[in-house]
Amino acid sequence: MSSPAAHAPAFSLRRLRQRTREADLAAAEAVAFPELVWAHYLRQKELYKEEMHGPREAEYREQLGRFVQEQGPVLNAYWCRNEASAVALTEKKGNRVLGFLWRRLPNIRLHAATDWVTSDVPVIGRELHTCETLAIRVSEVLAGTSERIAMQWILSVAGYLLAVVDEAKGKPTEKDAADAAARARTELMHVEAYYARAGDKTGRLIYFWGMMIGVVSLGVLAVVGSAIYSLFGNFHLRDGDTQTFFICYAMGAVGAIVSVMARMSSVRGAGFDIDYEVGRRSLRRVGSFRPAIGAIFAVVLYFALRGDLIQLQTSATEHTSFFYATLAFLAGFSERWVKILLGGAQRVIAPPDKDESKETTEPAAQGGGVD
Repeated sequence: MSSPAAHAPAFSLRRLRQRTREADLAAAEAVAFPELVWAHYLRQKELYKEEMHGPREAEYREQLGRFVQEQGPVLNAYWCRNEASAVALTEKKGNRVLGFLWRRLPNIRLHAATDWVTSDVPVIGRELHTCETLAIRVSEVLAGTSERIAMQWILSVAGYLLAVVDEAKGKPTEKDAADAAARARTELMHVEAYYARAGDKTGRLIYFWGMMIGVVSLGVLAVVGSAIYSLFGNFHLRDGDTQTFFICYAMGAVGAIVSVMARMSSVRGAGFDIDYEVGRRSLRRVGSFRPAIGAIFAVVLYFALRGDLIQLQTSATEHTSFFYATLAFLAGFSERWVKILLGGAQRVIAPPDKDESKETTEPAAQGGGVD
């Protein structure tokens, strides 16, 4: 008699095969936007013949339902009357974090099928492709209200271009096409300027939340490290040195966060430039590293002071935790300052050779140094 455990791998394999088959069927039944546009065009021709609720209507409704199920409801669209071409915006609800927490922001996407109507008007086709490219950048970087504004703006420009060609039945004059392209190009410059401003602000916000993730990670790391150390060493939270260590650990992270926020709030964000087009995940990851760097610098500076590798002239004969907390905050706040201090400690441990010091001083004496 076989045990239930013997059937578990086979059962899991059957479930995996079933899910794979369902995914393949869903991909096969998916409706591309050009297919939907063609079905809409055939339905319009049927309506022009005053055939209501004909077979083309049913086919279009079926494809529209499958398209909406996959891409989300259609927010706005422009459909050409004389040719099978269109542009549309869809909004798909975001998934919940971990399946049950808060819902992510919806994803707005621009769909375009315009090559049919612009085949004889390449100048309009180029501008429509520019709209598609800009829409991809906006959907990948922006979110929320700024994304909705920019995407609706792009759709209006694309709809205007299609309307110029559609009203001329696919053959506008060269002057009309050039004027429409120039006007669309000017409008897209305004959209891109808005995208740049909103993208910079969105990038800073994502970077900030990345720092918050870094702070939480540092807290978890401190708890786990303390638990492991308590199993193998003499660890007491009431010990003065232990308390000072964790104070420096926390103040270094706080100093790093305050430094970034101070530069963010300066005039036009001077001294804080980020590439918001690298993606949300990359920005969040880089932001999470910033508190960790501040905490590491603060802890290393604390060890250097306690190990007498750095000598600071102060009036106090004995340094308290307030002294170390202040230095730890400064270490996280200014990396350049702590590098200067640690450079002095490095010279104490390993003094530079005379030849090396000569090589480093000669260019400065000759006026060839770098600022």
